[in-house]
Parts: sequence; C-alpha cells; structure tokens
Amino acid sequence: MAHIFGPVPSRRLGRSLGVDLVPPKTCTYDCLYCEVGPTTHLTLKRRAYRVEEILRELKGYLEHPSQPLDFITLTGSGEPTLNLGLNEVIGAVKALTGVKVAVLTNGSLLYREEVRREIRGADVILPSLDAGREETFRRLNRPHPRLSLALLVSGLKALRREFSGAVWLEVMLLKGLNDGEEELTALRDLLRQISPDLVQLNTAVRPVADSQAQALDLAEMEAIAGFLGPGVEVVAQPPAERALPGEITDEEVLQMVARRPMTARDLALALGKPLKQVDRILGHLVSNGRLAREVHQGQDFYRSFPAFRSKEMNLHI
Repeated sequence: MAHIFGPVPSRRLGRSLGVDLVPPKTCTYDCLYCEVGPTTHLTLKRRAYRVEEILRELKGYLEHPSQPLDFITLTGSGEPTLNLGLNEVIGAVKALTGVKVAVLTNGSLLYREEVRREIRGADVILPSLDAGREETFRRLNRPHPRLSLALLVSGLKALRREFSGAVWLEVMLLKGLNDGEEELTALRDLLRQISPDLVQLNTAVRPVADSQAQALDLAEMEAIAGFLGPGVEVVAQPPAERALPGEITDEEVLQMVARRPMTARDLALALGKPLKQVDRILGHLVSNGRLAREVHQGQDFYRSFPAFRSKEMNLHI
C-alpha cells in the first residue's frame, strides 16, 4: 500500500503532500459526511501502523520531490493520531526537510496527554468540531461509544493551552443538521472557550458516506461565518495553477483518487496537467471499469471502486 499521495491542491494548506498514517477506514468516528466512505474499523486503540514503510516512502519522495511543497500533511484514510508512530513521523519530516508539518485530525484523542505530547512537533494542527450539543455530535460524527463531546472539547482546550503552533479548527456544516440557530449558538459558545487561531467553515462539496449530509450554499455559509464572529472564514476553492509538462499515467490518477473522490479539475490542479489531458485519462479509466463516476452537487466526481464496497463495521475498544 502506498502511504504517500499528492502533492494535492488543498483549500486550506496550499500544495500539500499527504502522508496516510492508518489503513482504510480506521477511525474513531463514522461521520455522515466522510468523503473516504463508511468506517469499517471503529476503534480507540492506537497501534504502530507500518511506521517503517511510511518513513521509507517519505524519505524516498523527499530525496527527489516532484514539486515545491507548502506543507506535508499527516492525514489519510481515517484518524492519524491512532498511529503510535505519529511523533516519529513528525520528527522524520523535520529531519529530512524544512517543509512545514500539518496534522489533519478529528481531535477525538486530544484529551489524552500522550497524544498531545506526540503531536506538538507539528507546525499546524487542524482539528474538527462540528457540533455544540452532544446529541448533534452523535448524529453527525457517530463516534465510538466511549467518546463524548465533553471529552473532545476538553482535548481541544488542552491543546490550545499547550501547543505553541497554530490551531485551525474546521467546522463541517450540513443542511438541516447543524445549521440552525440553537445549534450555531451552542457551537459559538464552544468556539469562544477553545479560542483557536482560525475557524474554517466547510460543507459537503464532495460525495459523502451518508445521503443525510447535504451541502449549504455559499450565501448560507457566509451568513453563518458572520454569526459565529471574528476569526471565522469560509474555506475557498483552490486557485488555478499552470500546467506542468509531460504526460500522466493511469496509475498516477488511480493513486490520487484512491483515498477520496476528486473532480477532473481537482486532478488537473493536483497533477499540474491540462484539464483536457485529465479528462481523456478519466474517460479511459471509467470505460475500462477501473474508476467509477458519481454525480454530486451537479459535479462529476471520480473514485475507486473499493470505496463503494459495503462492509460490516468492526468495533474495537
């Protein structure tokens, strides 16, 4: 399994090289809106998931990087803090390159002191908080039974006190689920208590795990940003970039969509190639049965078939 993917154009981090720290789909949540798909291994148990392989791939890429990077982002097909090698990977990145390290996490394990200690070598931590009430938290994030909103918030507050880097908190807004006045008032109160450097509002712009997760439009998002107060922004789409020379291969495209669905424009930006070239490759892969095309919010998204397979979820303490 390849653990390194990208670089991809991130709406939040610029040009980002992704490092996948856990097997799909290993997570502490089973979020309605997850673009990776339903969680098949719901767990709180941390393991050393293939740390040597990850470090070998990372070192190999950084010896011959294909493009300049803004960030190396520890993320992937689940919750990255479940990997006991988190601190080791952060340390290796710092030793190998001057590129900043970001950790994209749902924040669910930050209540544990050892997790906060291991993550503090990062430059930016991007946790999530989607609800201000326990009932909504359980409905949207569908967490492991031993997790609670109170635990999540306690971890976020502790991180803010102890971490010297930047904390950018993401809020996923979904129509009819957490966009009402009561929900947003409760969320605003928690945001003021946590006091992150930045709050970034997102919505379900990609295909999701559950059809209940419906996107808000831009006007609705901007109104909510105003309600939540200063330091809140709506996450924007990535800027256009110049195409790089050369052809792309089927495998490059398949690797890019292996973890999350992408549009042709997403892929063109990520690969630095003309949109016409990407469209041609996508058509070829779809016709050969190697990719699936799915319409979401009026856009064509491409994803690999394993994400569609329905599996019985395993629950592990």
